[in-house]
Amino acid sequence: MTNSSTLIHKLVVLPDCHLPFMHLTGTPVKYEHLIRKRRKRKKKINESGNEAADVLAKKATQEGIPTFIPAPRNHIKSLLQKESIIRWQKEWDNGETGRSVHNVLPKVKTTPAPWQRPEIMFVTGHGPFPTYLKRFNIRSSDSCDCGKLGNPLHYATSCLFTTSYHLTKPSADLELLWWKRVTNNTNSRAKIKKLMHFIAENEPLLFPKDGDDN
Repeated sequence: MTNSSTLIHKLVVLPDCHLPFMHLTGTPVKYEHLIRKRRKRKKKINESGNEAADVLAKKATQEGIPTFIPAPRNHIKSLLQKESIIRWQKEWDNGETGRSVHNVLPKVKTTPAPWQRPEIMFVTGHGPFPTYLKRFNIRSSDSCDCGKLGNPLHYATSCLFTTSYHLTKPSADLELLWWKRVTNNTNSRAKIKKLMHFIAENEPLLFPKDGDDN
């Protein structure tokens, strides 16, 4: 193979070779120089590409590859429920109403308390009590006919008209604990039901309307 044919072979195998048009009768050394220059540039490009690939591989190893896999529906439901409970608890703690119930049930939960209507009326105070009736101007006074403040605690512990249904009266500093124990004790709750039933049956006598004779 002549020098000219060798040169032709090298030029053909080079991809995207943009060497200037030449005569095959030219000096082969000149074209060999151009070929070597072309190979060096191609090698440099390959090395740069390898380095970039190494950098990306290292970054992926250290930082991880972002994935976008849809979360299971049950998982999303669980997260939403937890967030709802957190917000509900904040509103319950910072609210202005329902403080008597908050003292007994400070933690919110999705399962209802095992209370019946009489117990709910007793704990909330939303029943035939002077303190509740006065709020709505049904009575002019919030006192019991015996002269004491007519709230649920009074009728459950010290009212002269309900002695058969009395529970032990707590001291002022233990009143909150008393409420929790009473509402969690089966016997105490049964007594509260009887008390509320007695009050409902004798409401006209216990809570006469303003202006009526006692």
